[in-house]
Amino acid sequence: MKAIIYEIGFLGDTACGSEITRKQIDQVRQLTCDLELSDGTKLSWDTFNDPDESRSLFQSIIRDRELRVDKKILMADRPKFAVVTAFGNRAVRLEFYEGHDALTCTHDLRAKELHKSCMPVFMDSDPYAYDPVKFLKDEFGIPAEFSKPVIDDLHKSL
Repeated sequence: MKAIIYEIGFLGDTACGSEITRKQIDQVRQLTCDLELSDGTKLSWDTFNDPDESRSLFQSIIRDRELRVDKKILMADRPKFAVVTAFGNRAVRLEFYEGHDALTCTHDLRAKELHKSCMPVFMDSDPYAYDPVKFLKDEFGIPAEFSKPVIDDLHKSL
């Protein structure tokens, strides 16, 4: 049986609007959620898509798309997204990507039998990452030893 990959928040290389994102979430919710924490706590789709909790993973993607795509508001962070891996009708992995200058996998939730498996992530590096220290050096000649501490402090305060 071949794995099926479901992306939430993107169509190919393009961030999609909130309506398409909701349809992607609805499609994933048709799968059996077989994800659990390492302590054995079983997870449900409601864990990731709680309409009363804007910080739940799927709701945060929807909100991002409402602002970024639907309302065309410029956002400082990179566009967050999720990837669900399924075998048949069973979701066995959920990866969540977010970040300020570059997207990284911040959550990698799996079915019990995959907890100890070494598995590659869907995206190992963000092809559109932004290196502000390099930009300031290349474009304005500001030395990294000056700009890096300032940028690091700014990121900590966000």
